[in-house]
Parts: sequence; structure tokens; C-alpha cells
Amino acid sequence: MSLVSLELDEKDKENFTELQQSMGQAQQELAQLSTKLRTRGAEAKHAELTLAELAEIADETRAYAQVGKMFLLQPLTELKSELEVKVDTCTKDVASLTEKRGHVEEAYKKVQEDFQ
Repeated sequence: MSLVSLELDEKDKENFTELQQSMGQAQQELAQLSTKLRTRGAEAKHAELTLAELAEIADETRAYAQVGKMFLLQPLTELKSELEVKVDTCTKDVASLTEKRGHVEEAYKKVQEDFQ
């Protein structure tokens, strides 16, 4: 039996290495975006649930916000407005990250096709 050995010249080796690196970068970026997307989604959900619980409480009620290891007295209306802002920003972040992930997935598929 004879083994067929394929010789690659330097240019082919460089192209192959470049494709491998770009695939690795695309996979890494995709994983980072997925992690950020899950984190932002969880933050938005947490803020929404907290806001829903606070909606049932009267605005005159004393409320405390956690700052590090201590709690500070804050007006309930201020806490609610901060939570609303957080929900809005997290929702916008989730939308932009989802769009960005779609673009990265397309680029990853293109690199995969080039690799094959």
C-alpha cells in the first residue's frame, strides 16, 4: 500500500492558517455575544419582575436600595423610575446584541463555507 502525501506550498499553508484563525475568532465572538445576550436578558427580566412587585406598593412606603453591603433610604418613585430605565436599556441592548449576533453568525457561516 502506498500512502498519498499531499504537499502544500507556503501560500496554501498561510491561507489555511488564516482561515483557521478567522474561524476561531468568529466562534469566540459568537460565544461572547451569546453570553452577553443571556446576561442582559436576565437583567431585564429581573428588573421587570422587581418593578411588577413594587407596582403593588404605595408610593409613600419607605424603600431601601442596596449599595454594596449597605442599604440607603430612597423614595419608592425614584426606585421605580431607575428600574424602568434599566428595563429600557436592557431591552435595547438585547435587541442590538441579537442583531449583531445575526451578523456574526452570517460571517461565521461564510468562513465555514470558505474553509470547506
